[in-house]
Amino acid sequence: MNSELLTCRKLTAGLVFQPYPLQQPQVNRIYADITERYPYQTLQHLPDGARMANPNGDFFIQTTRMQVNESVDHFQSSKEKILELFKITQEKLHIPQFVTFGIKLTAFLPVNGPLNAAQIIENSALSSIKDNLDLLGPGRQGAGLRFVLHQDGVHELKIEPFFGDLTQLYVELDVQHPNPFTDLGLTELRMDAAYDYLFREVSGFLETLA
Repeated sequence: MNSELLTCRKLTAGLVFQPYPLQQPQVNRIYADITERYPYQTLQHLPDGARMANPNGDFFIQTTRMQVNESVDHFQSSKEKILELFKITQEKLHIPQFVTFGIKLTAFLPVNGPLNAAQIIENSALSSIKDNLDLLGPGRQGAGLRFVLHQDGVHELKIEPFFGDLTQLYVELDVQHPNPFTDLGLTELRMDAAYDYLFREVSGFLETLA
């Protein structure tokens, strides 16, 4: 398996903070500032905030969090956009401290050869119990792997067949940093660390699935 073909397709990043009395006029002003630079086409007011959206992603501002969901063409430009969205919102709302930062990277790896993604996982990582999987009953489409690691944040890694297309592996890395902080610069460092982990440690592990 050629892990050099691993491609990050989606980035989700979120900040959690203490409850904030968010007002609709504040959201409107933030939306106006953001759309001067990033063309979110719609603004949907929610009971506890708002959602800005375009075909490539969305941005939620709510009473206890802000979250960006972004399709990735180039990680660096997606990261810079997220950082600017966070900065604009923090400055407008004067949020003094954040409770948690989380980042999720979604990636895909095409598989080549006679085996599809489901067969690769069962024949390699699950080889010792492969013959027992039938005990779960008929209709099995595949099986996946989940790892939880506590190292500079809580890392949760999922590797499974992409059930919509078994010529690809689906890889999801979710990293949570549940420690209060005030410096938004930490979010850039943590996004870089998650991306590096995906394309270093995780990529190296994927090479072992043959």
